[in-house]
Amino acid sequence: MASERERTRCRERLELLSESTLDCESIQREAIADLQRVIGFDRWCWPLADPETLLPLSGVAEHDFGPAVPRYLELEYSGDDFAAKHVLARRANSAASLSAETGGDLARSQRWAEVMRPVGIGDIAAVACRDALGCWGWIEAYRGGGDRRFEGRDLELLANVGASLGSALRRSSMAARGGDVLEPSPPGVIVLNPDLSLVSWTEGARAWIDALPAARLFAAWGMLPAVVYPVATLSRSRDAVTGAYALERAVDGRWLMIEAALLEGDGDGKIAVTLRGATPTETFNLLCRAYALTQRERDVVAALVAGLDTRAVTERLFISRHTVQDHLKLVFQKIGIHSRRELLARFSASADGR
Repeated sequence: MASERERTRCRERLELLSESTLDCESIQREAIADLQRVIGFDRWCWPLADPETLLPLSGVAEHDFGPAVPRYLELEYSGDDFAAKHVLARRANSAASLSAETGGDLARSQRWAEVMRPVGIGDIAAVACRDALGCWGWIEAYRGGGDRRFEGRDLELLANVGASLGSALRRSSMAARGGDVLEPSPPGVIVLNPDLSLVSWTEGARAWIDALPAARLFAAWGMLPAVVYPVATLSRSRDAVTGAYALERAVDGRWLMIEAALLEGDGDGKIAVTLRGATPTETFNLLCRAYALTQRERDVVAALVAGLDTRAVTERLFISRHTVQDHLKLVFQKIGIHSRRELLARFSASADGR
């Protein structure tokens, strides 16, 4: 059992790690290794998040219930299951354990009873990696059925590092990736049964799936990308707070929009999931949020993306040329670029390769 000094040092190390220039997965794996030493757990999962819809995207994981992930996510996003990721993302206290949420009766959680218990998982601790700009992912730590349950100080440590790790995910997930995409990719469609099993898909869907992070892992588990399942689940709920869509990023830097809707007519409850390149309009708010741009900085960037030169920007926004330049300097610093050309490339290039 770790001492308070070890917990304090762990928190300090993770705060420093959050300021590093490592890629997203390297940050995740280093943070997990540190938390494992101090808190104690063997299996875990760390998906990224769409901060608008609070749906889990691709991530990294080490656990043994991979083939059951679709059912796990369906149950989590179907209703009021305990310590659900989207619920934690909205709470003042962003960390929780399943044992505490269920009053010590883990079987009250349907997803634990159906998915976790059969593979020997006991208690679950989770934290939303959330900073002032939104939720950017979740850590879920799993202990074995015979292990002690997570304690209050374990959750306190997770809550203390959630914000700094959220900021790290935000910055690293927005970093430039891959090379140039030469040809646009056509949209694809996946058709699912009411139980979210696969009916069919188009060639375009296959191409998008192969371009997503963790594509090989999901294929090895015999499942579609994880984000498909909560999106499809929400498409069946009329009471969903968020829409049945999410923005995911491909390994080459393209942005992908995943949307789901119930098929009408003779669809018999089947669900159509569309995968397509996101438009600059769809990615604009996400990028502005991720880079912490002020409203005026957003206005300047939007004007430049629309094709206006400096003079036209000054006329539209009723500001001087010097003010435009001042805003751009701050924008460049926040994004980590050095020219308008880089700015336009970052904001204008839609996920379909243009």
